[in-house]
Amino acid sequence: MNVVQDFILNQRPAQKQIMTVLRTWVLDLGSHTTEKISYKVPFFYFYGPLCYLNPVPDGVDLSFTQGASLSRTHKLVQQKGRKTVASIRIHSLAELEEHEDEIRRILNEAAILNQYLFNQKKKKK
Repeated sequence: MNVVQDFILNQRPAQKQIMTVLRTWVLDLGSHTTEKISYKVPFFYFYGPLCYLNPVPDGVDLSFTQGASLSRTHKLVQQKGRKTVASIRIHSLAELEEHEDEIRRILNEAAILNQYLFNQKKKKK
């Protein structure tokens, strides 16, 4: 078991279920996806920092490091006054399952954006 799995296993039951599913979906993005604990929460990297899982009292936030740059068509994504980070708050496993397709689309868009930004930085060097 790794440190991210350990972190998730130590959460309250509802948060543990939500985080376990989200972790699987993020890791489904491909072999370039890595995970570690940063800032005391699980962070996922895909050509740089992609997203993180933050347990909150009423659920789990799936937060995107480049969330402000995601398409505005995603109604689940909330910026909440932050400059770059935006997140989706999930309150239950049922809610997560109800929005699976949209959350997976958002994850894919975030991954594509990260890869694009990574390649742009590489070109400038």
